[in-house]
Amino acid sequence: MKNHALKGSILVILSTFAFGAIPVISQLALHENLNIPTVLFFRFFIASCITWTYIFTKKLNYKIDLSHFFYLGILSIVGFLGTAYFIYVAYTYISGSLATIILFTHPAMISCYEFFVMKTSRDIRKILALICATIGMILVVWSPNIELNILGVIFSLLSAICYSFYALGLNEKRTRKLNSIVISGYVSFFCSISYFIVGLFKHTIFIPTTTNGWIYILILATFSTVFATITFCKGIQLIGPSTAVIISTFEPVVACVSGFFILDEVLTLPMIIGGVLILSAIFILQIPQKNIYKFFHIKIKENL
Repeated sequence: MKNHALKGSILVILSTFAFGAIPVISQLALHENLNIPTVLFFRFFIASCITWTYIFTKKLNYKIDLSHFFYLGILSIVGFLGTAYFIYVAYTYISGSLATIILFTHPAMISCYEFFVMKTSRDIRKILALICATIGMILVVWSPNIELNILGVIFSLLSAICYSFYALGLNEKRTRKLNSIVISGYVSFFCSISYFIVGLFKHTIFIPTTTNGWIYILILATFSTVFATITFCKGIQLIGPSTAVIISTFEPVVACVSGFFILDEVLTLPMIIGGVLILSAIFILQIPQKNIYKFFHIKIKENL
């Protein structure tokens, strides 16, 4: 059980590096005169081709019933695509830092859902880790010059809700039994088809004409989609959605650090302190629950 928790945590941490690199790589791609629909379509299309080639080559079991097929379709489009779409819209109304803060309310959303709806046990480690991660995340992305716009706040919250839906959905019984690579294949497939249909009607997708443009798209497809989705899915299967999304708050740290080294963005002391707090949250989740209860002098039941 402990090995599963450690392995799951490491997988989610690896996924945060891959997901956290998306903002920087996307900005580099957009500097090559590419638009968002083009980048997203080719990102998911290439990821889908790579993943399904691997699935067929290794003869992984990908067969699911029709109801599960539609379930994964809804999960991919509403959860994965919804997150990306709403956060990009939010950026047009409010600062990226404020939008990111609101997006990363999803760990609290998922924890509350598990506590009050699913009636799961209240793990004090998750509560402490959530507090540390939330404070750390705010320090990492907070900007002193924030312009508040109600539409921006609403779209950011919608993005957080979509991501919560996606993370919780991955924990569904049938989905947990699927190989994480197969899940990644279905997610990439549904996302690419959705963007293709939208681009077809709006005429917003075109073939990249620069070598760098293709390189950035390939990085997004392989590292930030195939690798990131597989590690995140497998991590959730091992440690559950609430723990996984608390660890995923390390993502803003990755985004800030990569932006500092690649795009010469500012790296401040609050960002560094926030990163340390988020790392602390990850370590808290690895401490045996009994030790946490003893430290706070809380009486525990024998079954703990």
